Amino acid sequence: MNKLCLIRLFLCVTLASFWGSPSRAATGDTIHVQAFNQFLHQNCNSGRSVFLFPPDSLSFYKILLRYQLSCPSFGCDIYDRIATLKVYRHTGVIDSTLTLAPSFRVDNQIQDSLYFMNDTSYSYSWNQSSMSVDSSALPSLQVVFYNDSLQPLIPTDTVTVWPAYFNQYVFDSSGTALDSIAVPPDDSLFVTVDTVYVPFEVMDPVEIARAITPFGEGVTLWFDVSDYRTLLHDSVDLYSRVCGYSNGWLVSTDFYFIEGRPPLHPYKLTNLWNGTFAYGSTTDPIENHLQPDTLELDSQTVYTKIRLVTTGHGFGGNPNPEVAEFYDVTHKLVINGDTLPQHLWRSDCGSNPLYPQGAPGYTSTWFYKRANWCPGSYVTPHDYNATGLAPPGGQLIVDYNMEPYTVTGGPAGFYAPEYYIQSQAVFYDSIAYTNNAAIIAIRRPSDAFEQNRRNPVCEGVSPEITIKNYGYGSLTNLTIHYGVDGNINQVFTWTGVLNFLDTVTLELPTVSFGAGNHEFSVYSELPNGFQDEFPFDDTLRSPFHAVNVYNTNFIRMVVKTDGSPSEVSWDIKDAAGTVFASRNNFPASNSLYIDTVFLSTGCYSFTIYDSFGDGLCCYGGNGFFRILKGATATVIGTSGDYGDFYSVQATIDNGTGTIENPIQDFMRVYPNPAGNYVTVNTSVAEGPACMTLYDFSGRILKAWDVKDLTDYRFTLDVSPYAEGMYFLELKSGGERAVARLVIQR
Repeated sequence: MNKLCLIRLFLCVTLASFWGSPSRAATGDTIHVQAFNQFLHQNCNSGRSVFLFPPDSLSFYKILLRYQLSCPSFGCDIYDRIATLKVYRHTGVIDSTLTLAPSFRVDNQIQDSLYFMNDTSYSYSWNQSSMSVDSSALPSLQVVFYNDSLQPLIPTDTVTVWPAYFNQYVFDSSGTALDSIAVPPDDSLFVTVDTVYVPFEVMDPVEIARAITPFGEGVTLWFDVSDYRTLLHDSVDLYSRVCGYSNGWLVSTDFYFIEGRPPLHPYKLTNLWNGTFAYGSTTDPIENHLQPDTLELDSQTVYTKIRLVTTGHGFGGNPNPEVAEFYDVTHKLVINGDTLPQHLWRSDCGSNPLYPQGAPGYTSTWFYKRANWCPGSYVTPHDYNATGLAPPGGQLIVDYNMEPYTVTGGPAGFYAPEYYIQSQAVFYDSIAYTNNAAIIAIRRPSDAFEQNRRNPVCEGVSPEITIKNYGYGSLTNLTIHYGVDGNINQVFTWTGVLNFLDTVTLELPTVSFGAGNHEFSVYSELPNGFQDEFPFDDTLRSPFHAVNVYNTNFIRMVVKTDGSPSEVSWDIKDAAGTVFASRNNFPASNSLYIDTVFLSTGCYSFTIYDSFGDGLCCYGGNGFFRILKGATATVIGTSGDYGDFYSVQATIDNGTGTIENPIQDFMRVYPNPAGNYVTVNTSVAEGPACMTLYDFSGRILKAWDVKDLTDYRFTLDVSPYAEGMYFLELKSGGERAVARLVIQR
């Protein structure tokens, strides 16, 4: 059979047709379950509902969650919030709560007593216009009685009554009541209250996904929730929460169940330390909530995982104002005396594929490095393999230790440091595969949103894929086939050591594809020289498009620095990754720098970096970066709020058509920067000419007819135009020249 025939097909089978059919879906097929569908989170509300999931009798190779945050019609929340999805599972434990059981309630409220009328009662007031007494009906009251002593919380009767009232008011001419007479009530009630214990089942909340919302815009994130199969079957009680008060969020959750035997079969899950705990408190130290826990290993346990999902929040206190949100720290998980580090830090926020972030009119801090989270991204679980630290039937003693810290105060209103912690122990009773390798991502070439920082790519750049070992034991070699547009004609053999459940990213030898839209395909086979035991995750395809082609022989790298010019650098690399040109010296803040770089025909990447990770906009000055094509100043790429880096790849073709010539060979403009007037000196032929002034975006501002160039120079009035950068274009006798002009007064 052709290997491509085994490509994984995500066949969506409706629940009704799947469970109602006597035949199962085939291995590799997918069941789709939509739970929350654009549930509105606003004013810190939560959503909870029960959804029907596939039965426990079915086996799934993998379970994926598509978690979507989108904007309501009135706009997204403009801040970064914790977004969490939990399953409430039944424990079978019955508890009770002490509840007041009154003999009656009035409009659902407990009252000590009630004096009332059996028919409509009225209120009276003075009508200044008619100079007479007006009356209006008082609202009725609903009285609910609870007269069953065996079931004191179940209503037994309901009546409608009206409040007692006063009449025969005497008003003066200004409408002030001088006197009135109380109307005797028709009846009265006096409450008696019992206390009863109301039983309920204790529910155990288990977090299955956590993200941090972007600043003011939506995002779609994917989670692998296969470890929670013991919770995701039959009737599932789901809880969604996004706490915010600025506009809101719409949350949608779609689950995809891929048929097949899982590499690891989870059979039990135990919650460990869960909650939001203050960090550095002397009255309630966080260690009070992170006490050692003892886990019993059943005899069937073959693999054990400890999962810690921790994010740090709060800052501005003393003595360290970075704690905890901006605190680069390593905590410790201790398992049977073995200490395992938890480096609680996300240093890649400035490389987020969702960039820039921020609602209109607001500047956000999306690029700052943080304690295990980035705005608009998933929260990374820290998973620890506890297998082998105790035999089946033995015990695991687990302890979670934070670095010691004490808050000594802070300015008024500072956000006290805290950690939001959810943790579990997952137990597995079988390992399914010995030789099973999967291709889990195509990083390039790809049009996927999450890969937009590194795409599109030049022809001649190596494809980049990620593989994962789902076979128990080490993966040491794998054959990989790949190609473009269905022509799978290239083969690469990977060798190395990849342990069970580990991943590695590979660069493959280069591919050719030309201009336009394409599809890259890749599949793997023969892990460790054996047939793959689950071939349905061996193949991936990614649509992609080629880079733009520009006819020129030079480009301009334009940088307007912000307040930290020493953080900025740029480079130009050819298709092989060799640096062709670069600059890392920008002496002045808030200044404009333009470099002209001559290029031969080929594909190049143009990249600007910021060592702090905050780009050129919008802190400490409003800078920008632009890549301009030759004399026409066509914008190839532009960005300011780019975080760690901004990269554009493009093909330069100077082998056909008219080659744009460098500015200095044809025209000189001075003074430059100019004030109100500028002189143009040119070497074009004598005779009539046309001079055009463009703004930085390429918009024509003014054109002059120059009738006589006998002395090769003339003066232009630029006083009507604001300070900034412009371009002057001169055309004469079939020749053309362009010069950059800076107006500065």
